[in-house]
Amino acid sequence: MVRRYEEPVEVRVEATLPATEGAVALRPRPSAFVWRGRILLIREVLDDWSERRSWWRDLGDLGERPERHVWRVEAGSAAGTGVYDLASDAADGCSAPWVLLRAQD
Repeated sequence: MVRRYEEPVEVRVEATLPATEGAVALRPRPSAFVWRGRILLIREVLDDWSERRSWWRDLGDLGERPERHVWRVEAGSAAGTGVYDLASDAADGCSAPWVLLRAQD
């Protein structure tokens, strides 16, 4: 079952090297996140994409970015694993707060 949360989470990202000339800079990948006091280690990144925010919302509510980047990850702890959608508004994937959008258990 998929549940929608839209809750803030603390996300740790992997360090990435700067892009070399002619190479595309890689977006930092999440490696773990803290949700409701539990640390969940990301075992695999299943997919990632950019999505536009709801068109009917006031752009002032969105801050500076009408898009956010979403990562679908398989993560877990000793209590079990699940599939989670994490989102960040920051272009660099680091500086803006992260949000847990959905969880499938």
